Amino acid sequence: MKYKSVYLVPFLAILLSGCQLDMKRSVEDYSGSDSAKIRVLDEGKLSLVFYEKNGDCYEETETRKLTSAFHLSLLSTADYSTGSDKKINMQTPSSFGNKKVKEYVIKADQPLAIMSTNTRSDSYGNNIVNTRSISFIPEKNHEYEIYAEAPEYIGSAGNIVISDLTTHESGKEWKVKECRKK
Repeated sequence: MKYKSVYLVPFLAILLSGCQLDMKRSVEDYSGSDSAKIRVLDEGKLSLVFYEKNGDCYEETETRKLTSAFHLSLLSTADYSTGSDKKINMQTPSSFGNKKVKEYVIKADQPLAIMSTNTRSDSYGNNIVNTRSISFIPEKNHEYEIYAEAPEYIGSAGNIVISDLTTHESGKEWKVKECRKK
């Protein structure tokens, strides 16, 4: 029995080292008439960051997860979400094929950011967090698809792609001053 645990422990350590857990609350669907819809490929850790105007700058108010809470991802190309699909019946067919997606209704015309996070451990057991984000202003009655590309370097966060399915262009960005974090 002892020789089985000699092989089991390293196998489990290798297997679990590629897991990512996201404890943030999920995005809740918006019910107002001034809405937009987003479809997110359920791979990696993508979050939606909300901002509010505070004087002459915009302050981050909340961050919610867009993807499932738990991912098995030894390699970014082998990412496997353990969550389920979330569909709201968007008009435009998905370009993601039969991959898992999450669809949300969000408030339009507000400054947001989509953030991709990749967490890994170094050889000393320290967690290293890499993030990449892109600003985004959803337009009323538009539908968007969002995903993170595979990272260019091991451990880095991949570029985020936002496609406006209504106009077939990339999403509208905002270049406004963010408030300093306290």
